[in-house]
Amino acid sequence: MTVPTESAMWLLETSVAMTLALLLVLALRLPLRRAFGAAVGYAAWVLLPLSAIAVLLPSATRPLPLTAAGTSAARIPPPLLQATATAGFDPLPWLLAIWMAGVVFMAAATWCEQRRFQRGLGRIARREDGLYQSGAILGLPAAFGLLRPRIVVQRDFDTRYSSEQQALIRTHERSHIRCGDLHVNAFVALLRCLYWFNPLLHYAARRFRHDQELACDLRVLVRHPRSRRSYGEAMLKTLLAARPSPLACHWAQAHPLKERILMLKQPLPAPKRVGIGAAVLAALASVTGFGVWAGQPADAPKTESVYLHSVPGEPKVSLALSDETPRAVARRIAAQAGLNLANPQALGDSGKGVSLHVDGIPARSALELVAGESGMKPVFQGNSVTFIPVDVRR
Repeated sequence: MTVPTESAMWLLETSVAMTLALLLVLALRLPLRRAFGAAVGYAAWVLLPLSAIAVLLPSATRPLPLTAAGTSAARIPPPLLQATATAGFDPLPWLLAIWMAGVVFMAAATWCEQRRFQRGLGRIARREDGLYQSGAILGLPAAFGLLRPRIVVQRDFDTRYSSEQQALIRTHERSHIRCGDLHVNAFVALLRCLYWFNPLLHYAARRFRHDQELACDLRVLVRHPRSRRSYGEAMLKTLLAARPSPLACHWAQAHPLKERILMLKQPLPAPKRVGIGAAVLAALASVTGFGVWAGQPADAPKTESVYLHSVPGEPKVSLALSDETPRAVARRIAAQAGLNLANPQALGDSGKGVSLHVDGIPARSALELVAGESGMKPVFQGNSVTFIPVDVRR
């Protein structure tokens, strides 16, 4: 299989697997959150990379399907047969070029959006409490930076929020950094670049960020259970960014704000309930991963024969034979392709016959297929073909 074909198959298989995982997560995120808390609802998104990893694992090897006469039909390379069926224009390189152009465009758009956010911060100065203060107001406080994460607050941070609210905001943003949410957001941005053609992924990315904020809110409330009112008031005091950064973690975002405030009125999930939710999620992840892995096409087993790609000018053959000896089939191939068999007697002329049904494949690939039934290997020298035992070639 060529590199473009392998890339296309990798892209297609992972895209299908992640789409199925996305549909599952989008259907279960709210029930999981209500039953077990925001942390379990957020953790359900792990099914997305898990499904992609599962589909890339080696699949089970399927047995060789035999024809009535005993010839292994699966030993004819599928890409070769597909190429002969289309026989001409191959759209795969063009599709890959379009995909790569989309990846570059999406990556550039993400970079520009992040740069726009950082330029909008203006001059940033380090504060005595370890935070960074910006001359801007919109979209702050926020945490950003993959190598050197920092928390940036607005210029009126000290007057806008009370001391208790300032402490809650610091705890919130530091929780994002400590739990690796910045790097997770970068990973999501990478997936959106690679799978830019999948609208469900872009839709789900926004829901993912909502669940991320709810999970972070829950972590803060666990540490400060008596600060619900101050926490909610701090959210309401924040001026929201019109276009949040794709990589930063903003203190308050527009859409989930109401949902986050409503969560403040709910009791904290008991540790036992969270543990049950984690067990349910682990079982769900195991079933999903195994289902994706088991549902992919089985790999064809490796054989001793090495099928060569067609070279320019190489003759091709089309045959539909049933129950003929390997020697007779090889002579038919040679006659159709204009080849000279130096030692056809090396091939079997008795025993179980060969059934061969091919259409426009290279003559050398057809001869390799037939010779393999007799434990031989064809050696090509110009128009002459000599059969030698496979062990001699090793």
